This record gives sequence, structure tokens and C-alpha cells, in this order.
Amino acid sequence: MSVAPAVRTVGQMRHGDHLLLGYDSDEERETVLAACLLDGLASGHRGLLLPPVDIPAGLALSFLEAHGCLVDEEIAAGRLRVDAHLAGPEGLWDLDEVVRSEARRAVGDGFLGLRVCAEIPRAGAGEGLKTLHDSELLLDPVFASLPVLGICQYDRRIFDESELAPLDALHHGRAVADPVWRDGILAITRTFAPPGLALAGEVDDTNVTAFARALHAETARARTRPTVRARLDLRDLHFIDVGALRLLVFSALGLSAAGGTLVLTGVAPHVRRLMRVTGWDRVPGLLIEPEEPTR
Repeated sequence: MSVAPAVRTVGQMRHGDHLLLGYDSDEERETVLAACLLDGLASGHRGLLLPPVDIPAGLALSFLEAHGCLVDEEIAAGRLRVDAHLAGPEGLWDLDEVVRSEARRAVGDGFLGLRVCAEIPRAGAGEGLKTLHDSELLLDPVFASLPVLGICQYDRRIFDESELAPLDALHHGRAVADPVWRDGILAITRTFAPPGLALAGEVDDTNVTAFARALHAETARARTRPTVRARLDLRDLHFIDVGALRLLVFSALGLSAAGGTLVLTGVAPHVRRLMRVTGWDRVPGLLIEPEEPTR
């Protein structure tokens, strides 16, 4: 029986961590990398991006600008760097030496550590991904001996999950996005395939503002997607008060005006009944998916 890999949020990362990110969309990749690199800036680390193509540093890091990062200033100050080493045909062969050298350089420049985000290319991975396996294996002692932490990114549109599974043994876990909100009652996390939010626990008057903030941000992101759609997974939500349901209706109407839809999945039977009695299930822009068959 296969064992599921350990999962670690970006905010839980510490020196020595060498994590794997298998992502399904650019939105997921940029969300995780932005958190990693911005946490690094806040922690006195230099951030190093290793893209699979040779592009200008400002362009490679432009996704950080949406988070308030002044990318050009950070690059000029040496707090962010981009190295196109992996764009070369043999970039994987000496990746460990590149990370080792950059970590020592960061410390020598006065930083407290190095954060590495490496986009692993399919080209050059070798037959049966042997070159890639060897490269990942050589990275482990680098992470173990120097103040460096990093994420190896694998695009699941290029790598099959069956190919990623053996690589789990060469990493300390899978990287996932930080929760949007977590208290003792409610957890809100982003999902990316499909994009949306997953809620677990209870929404009541103590955390409805946090829920409103997360929902507002998600519907704003939905408006930027080719298909204006936000999806809420409620299968692990045990309670939601009427005020929060009104927020769902309000958000659905807003998306409808933009030609979009708010999709609810995993809705509990008692919530379905309430939505049906109030007529909220017929609100424009709101789609409640059919109940999943019981097993």
C-alpha cells in the first residue's frame, strides 16, 4: 500500500526543507511561490528563482507585483535573484552545485539564508527520468548542511502523477498553499483544480467576516479567469449560519452581473432544504451541484 506524502504549507517551511510542488495551473504555482519568496524577504533570506527558460529577471518575477512587491527594487538590492541555469540542456546535472554556491553567496552577502524555487524542466530529465532522480538525490545533502530551503516545481500538465510519486522519497514533503483562514472553528483553503475555496468546520458570527473576506477575494480572482467561475467545496462544512448564506447569494448575484457563476459543491441536505425554501437556489449566478451518491 502506497503511503501518502507529508503535506507542508509554505508558512511551515524551515531551514533544510526540500519540498515538491506538483501544480495544475499557473495560478497555483504563482500562489505558492509568491508566499515562499515573500516570506523569505520578511525573514532576511535571499530569494532565488530558477526558471526553465532564459527570460529577464523582472519578467520572471512579475507575478510578485500583485502582492505589493517592488520587484525591480528587490532585484537591484540583491534580495531577489533569477538564474537561467535550468534553461540550459544540462541544467539538471550540476543543480546541487548551483544551489550550494548560491547559498554560500547569500550568507556571504549578509543574508540569513536562501530560498530556492526551481522549475524542473522535462527536457534533460533523462530516460525514465534518471537524470532528474540523480539531480534530486544530490540536492539533499545541500539542504541538510546549509541555511537553505526550497521548492522543486513540477507542472502536472507535463509530468504525470505516476512520475511524481517516486520523487516523493527524494523530498521532505509536498508543498501546498497556506490556508486563507484558520481558527479553532473554521478552516478556509484555496483549491486550484478547479479553482475556488474549500471550507471545513463551521461558519458563524465569530468568523463570518473572515469568510466574507475570503469569498470577496475569490470572486475577484474569478473575474480575471477566462471562465468567470468560483467554486466552493462545502463537503467538510458542518454548519453555516443564515448571514453567511446571504453572503453566498450576494456574491452569486455579483458574479452573475459579470457573466459568471458561483458553484457550490458538497452542500449538506439541511442547507439544500433551506436554500430551496427561501428560493435562494434559484438566484441568478448560483449553481448548487447535485448531491453525491451515498456509498
